[in-house]
Amino acid sequence: MHARPWLARLSFACLAISCAIGMIAAVGTRLDAWDYSLGLFRLFPWCLGFAGVALILGFLWVIWAIAANHGEAARYGLAGLIGAILLLALPLYDISRAVSLPAIHDISTDVENPPQFVALKKLRLQAAREGGEITPASYDGPNLAKGPDGKRASTVSLQKKYYGDIHSRGDLTSPDKFFARAAKAAYKMGWHVIAVVPQEGRIEATDTSFWFGLTDDIAIRVKPAGVGARLDIRSKSRESFASSPFGPTDMGRNAARIRDYLKTITDTY
Repeated sequence: MHARPWLARLSFACLAISCAIGMIAAVGTRLDAWDYSLGLFRLFPWCLGFAGVALILGFLWVIWAIAANHGEAARYGLAGLIGAILLLALPLYDISRAVSLPAIHDISTDVENPPQFVALKKLRLQAAREGGEITPASYDGPNLAKGPDGKRASTVSLQKKYYGDIHSRGDLTSPDKFFARAAKAAYKMGWHVIAVVPQEGRIEATDTSFWFGLTDDIAIRVKPAGVGARLDIRSKSRESFASSPFGPTDMGRNAARIRDYLKTITDTY
């Protein structure tokens, strides 16, 4: 008779422990108390484990409460169940992306002559000197990577297969005006803009995730093309994720960022 409310309380307790571990893993990584591989791949799985237990216990409590037509400790049981679902939703989505997308993390609209990192190259070297597991600044295009089917192919081939919608953007306006729009759109994205060099048509920026402070580097190039201008953008993960269970994948993050930026520049004047 008294087991049911304890089931609800245990579900809520596991949720609380899960949240505490998740906060410690994320904030510690963000504050450089440890590197992302420790925070994300060693500590954070414990957060997901306790959330999974909270989900199971909460679900069992709901079934038992419905069968008994009595919902003792409902606030704990429902909080444990709903909280666990919310906590697990995004990580499970990311995991599904990791196993269904290729293990690449360098995406460019121009795979023949991608925009290069100039100012960002110095920041990358500094991060490497500080002991970070940093991807090289060079373009990964010809490098072999693994697809979700387990077969290896060049990064360019995998991008064309899985992100075939990523293309350069042309505009029937002067390069100067298109560059101004490109810079304005970069600020609208909320990125940390590192360099704006109109004479070179070059914009560089970083985008840092809120929880774990993972950084992606972005290079944008605007140049004359015919009677108008052409824009190319490249986005690359700074952390390699080589030590992750899924290999060096960005879970589609860089391609999604490029899509969002191209949509933003369309709406920017």
